[in-house]
Amino acid sequence: MALTGRTVSWWVRLRRPCPAAALRGPAVWLPTGLAACQRFYSGRDKEKIDMSAYPVESIRNFSIIAHVDHGKSTLADRLLEITGTIAKTDRNKQVLDKLQVERERGITVKAQSASLFYNYKGVNYLLNLIDTPGHVDFNYEVSRSLSACQGVLLVVDANEGIQAQTVANFYLAFEAQLEIIPVINKIDLKNADPERVEKQLEKLFDIPVDECIRISAKQGTNIEKVLEKVIEKIPPPQFNTTDPLKALVFDSTFDHYRGVIANIAIFGGEIQKGHKIVSAYSNKRYEVNEVGILTPDEQPTHKLNYLV
Repeated sequence: MALTGRTVSWWVRLRRPCPAAALRGPAVWLPTGLAACQRFYSGRDKEKIDMSAYPVESIRNFSIIAHVDHGKSTLADRLLEITGTIAKTDRNKQVLDKLQVERERGITVKAQSASLFYNYKGVNYLLNLIDTPGHVDFNYEVSRSLSACQGVLLVVDANEGIQAQTVANFYLAFEAQLEIIPVINKIDLKNADPERVEKQLEKLFDIPVDECIRISAKQGTNIEKVLEKVIEKIPPPQFNTTDPLKALVFDSTFDHYRGVIANIAIFGGEIQKGHKIVSAYSNKRYEVNEVGILTPDEQPTHKLNYLV
């Protein structure tokens, strides 16, 4: 059974309460130790998103996986643009790559996530994506990200075809029993041969030719078809909001003023500011200071749940 979580791009900021302070209310659980300082979020006055407008049936969690330089980050840029998450400009290159080394070398080193809002056939969907690294040295980033998803976009270069990390990433997703959507990128190149790549996918991975989507992430060709396939083929997560909170910390960042900010996938229950939580790993208790989603900037919400 595939691992499921409500969304892959939620974030929470925690603070470690005073040891002498009494724990108020029932404890809820996170699977690893976290800590944070007590300085308030600078954007706390932003209008908060109402997550109750997005029931579980309209949630999709997916990652983009591929060999290095096959166009994952460029595809992520186009997905952000077409959903209106970011403004469409010529400067949108590797928007989710925030590290200096990623910008300088044009490669993804650390997985980054973002929440997209998209209307399809009159229904509003919340699409949570993770742009993962393609280099073999960062394979753990991929496996960790897949644990928070129900599906993946497997991107293959129409010129180079299937490469080493294409195979490795495919089997990571296959073993996790995730829905795999094949995407053939760079069809605009002079030497592109999508027919050959489709036959490779069918021979090596038993993926039917008619399931492949031919795109040009650079020019924005057929990007809407990718979004449609994500909605139609990737199943929504499964959970129960009445259960005690259970969440997977699949990534985290550290801010010198705010402390540790955790990216979590929720497997049950709900979380909001003021909740007291316990790390299942360290058995330490923390207070939730802020909750929100990434769009790709931090956007606060009242709570993280799917109550309709």
